[in-house]
Amino acid sequence: MELKSETVEFRDGTKITVTEENWDIGTRLELMERELRESKGVTPEEYARRSLYNRMAACSSGDVPTEAEARQWPSAELDKWYFAAKRINPGWFAAFDAAVDQAQAQKKKLQKRHK
Repeated sequence: MELKSETVEFRDGTKITVTEENWDIGTRLELMERELRESKGVTPEEYARRSLYNRMAACSSGDVPTEAEARQWPSAELDKWYFAAKRINPGWFAAFDAAVDQAQAQKKKLQKRHK
């Protein structure tokens, strides 16, 4: 059975192929997440950022950057990768979507109070 995949090409010509979760890809993510959970002294913000990177990297192959390298990319380039990973494995990103929705709702609520 063929897995869904999408290849993303960046402005420097490098490519990443994002692939639908299977046993190996899911296991890769679980191992990355376990390592992150066991890390000492990780702030909540760093945990969220690293967890997001783990989801993007676990389902990707090709010229996959390290987390440190990816943080230096232009946002538009990083967004190409993020949205491809989200299209192929949407369930992996549901918690992030909910957190963003909640933060936006809270921001709107605060803005209404200050008017």
